[in-house]
Amino acid sequence: MKVFVPLLSVALFFIALISCDDRDDNLTGPNIRIHNLSSQNFTMVEVPQDTIRYENIGSEGFSPYQEYNEAFEQMALIVSADSSTFNFSPSELNFEPLPIGLYTYQLNIDEEGQLIFNFKVD
Repeated sequence: MKVFVPLLSVALFFIALISCDDRDDNLTGPNIRIHNLSSQNFTMVEVPQDTIRYENIGSEGFSPYQEYNEAFEQMALIVSADSSTFNFSPSELNFEPLPIGLYTYQLNIDEEGQLIFNFKVD
């Protein structure tokens, strides 16, 4: 019995170690989600370059990640929020595609009604 308990503990440790899976272990491309930092609900966020759409992102909410074949730190966006539409055009032209990984586009709407864009590596 004295040998059984340590062997069982070691076996359980290795089973737990093998079964652990990072959320980015099985990615094949960049994955991007939207974080709505505004007080408005986003009914749709569209990335025209890839015709990818994120729908129904509540205030302070996150969308699920979506995988891209090729993505960049900034991409053009069309945001529909409540009864308004906002457009974002990249101010920095960075032609380096993002490597495989998880990223977040943080979006907010300021008091003047401008869409504020922030890129975050997760």
